[in-house]
Amino acid sequence: MGLGFSGFGDFMDASDIIRELKTLYRDGVPYNDLHRHLTEADVERWRTASGWSRSQLFDEIAKNLAFGFNASELHFQFCDAVVNDLTRPVTNTSGPRPELFWEVYSAFDQGDFYHDNNRDEDPVEVYTRPMIARIICSK
Repeated sequence: MGLGFSGFGDFMDASDIIRELKTLYRDGVPYNDLHRHLTEADVERWRTASGWSRSQLFDEIAKNLAFGFNASELHFQFCDAVVNDLTRPVTNTSGPRPELFWEVYSAFDQGDFYHDNNRDEDPVEVYTRPMIARIICSK
């Protein structure tokens, strides 16, 4: 069962969802040591409370992650963990493809590894941050 942060009555917006996600994906806690990860039940609860389609929900979460990361309000590890855990619910969704979600996912994915085995550069700064900045500028 989810944590049930809902701001006003049963309505949730993306900032409410991000607040809830921050309770699951805590700074300084390695991904494999997290108490729990988001679930399909969380996604369905957020979709119902927000009134969005699943595709809209994923794009709204991605947009908030991108803007938060770009403003240095959200850390890479948090954003990366969230988009990685959302991939299963996203791929299990019929209907319109959440394009913005996949753009944001790809940007965070590029920060997960050293490119061309170049350990002298930080992939988050060299790849993810500029990709997120371009996404933000296009929205």
